[in-house]
Amino acid sequence: MSSRLKIVTIGPFPPLRGGISDFHESLVNQISKKSDVKVLNFKSLYPKILFPGKSEYGNSKSGFKNVNTILNPLNVLSWIKGKSLIRENNTDKLIISYWSFFFIPVYMFLLGSVKKENRYVLFHNVISHENKPFERFLLQRFIKIIGHCIVMNNYNKELILKINPKANIISNFHPIYEIPYADNSKNNYKADLNINTEKTILFFGLIREYKGLDLLINAIALSRNKIKDLKVLVVGENYESLEKYHEMIRAKNMEDSFIFINHFVDKDDIKKYFLSSELVVLPYKSASQSGVLSLAYNFNRPVVITNVGGLSDYVSDKKSGFIVEPDPVHISKKINMFFEENLFEMMSKFIKDNKKIFSWESFEKKLKLYE
Repeated sequence: MSSRLKIVTIGPFPPLRGGISDFHESLVNQISKKSDVKVLNFKSLYPKILFPGKSEYGNSKSGFKNVNTILNPLNVLSWIKGKSLIRENNTDKLIISYWSFFFIPVYMFLLGSVKKENRYVLFHNVISHENKPFERFLLQRFIKIIGHCIVMNNYNKELILKINPKANIISNFHPIYEIPYADNSKNNYKADLNINTEKTILFFGLIREYKGLDLLINAIALSRNKIKDLKVLVVGENYESLEKYHEMIRAKNMEDSFIFINHFVDKDDIKKYFLSSELVVLPYKSASQSGVLSLAYNFNRPVVITNVGGLSDYVSDKKSGFIVEPDPVHISKKINMFFEENLFEMMSKFIKDNKKIFSWESFEKKLKLYE
């Protein structure tokens, strides 16, 4: 008789793109070492009218083969098909990736496939960035039927306990993505991007209002007279108009300081932008945790993060980066300090020496799936 658990995971999975999908794939690659895993993937996440991007699909494909792409959040027949698959599999544990209230109905239906003690929900967000008025009402009912709420920072833990003080919480962390790279490729990548300075800042990921790109632009306006040859790479697909940001840059005569790469970046191309940068800045106005921070650590890149949500749980201030208030003056001061004091080598080494605590193996152990 096999001692391996039968686990079904549910959520976006490649070729669906984005941080939730990438996380799901990495999680499956880890837990499938000890368990028999099946993935329930979505055919589509949102109706076209609700999706602000260009496509839900990327070019990256997963090497994991046991994937069942059958779910549609608006098609109840697909829910029934998913529940049948879970039950026919004699599933021991069910792990769901949660990030938006839009998926609560399908997730509540599928949770009924297993007993409560075998239901695990991994919260990437608790309250969505849009924070709809009926969201907490849905979350109250959702959290009530979950056996184990997995969180990756204290901020989300506190949000869940405010909604349901009796919720069973598993406190975990956001592991570091493992993308192989060669350090000596840095100069080639910089040349490809026409960057000839060692003072490059990266703003990476989807461009949305809460990500604080305006704060970074205003911070650069304060820093560029002190830090000569400063460059900013803004890399990612925009979910809002970029015109207001370009207008801010033009008004301050900073066109030469910014390079925009305005499209979604597939996993195979990510290293180009991180290795071309010395500092990664996350000037967010709100957040839970961030996959961008995990990527920065994979490439041993120091960070400047704002003290919002759970971001500060992952940064050792003045060692792996800086924790600042979400305003241009504070962001600018730390950018100046980083480059004026030549902190890249020291901080990069600290990250390299300490990032093992954020491994996927350690993340799996904290889930206690096998106890």
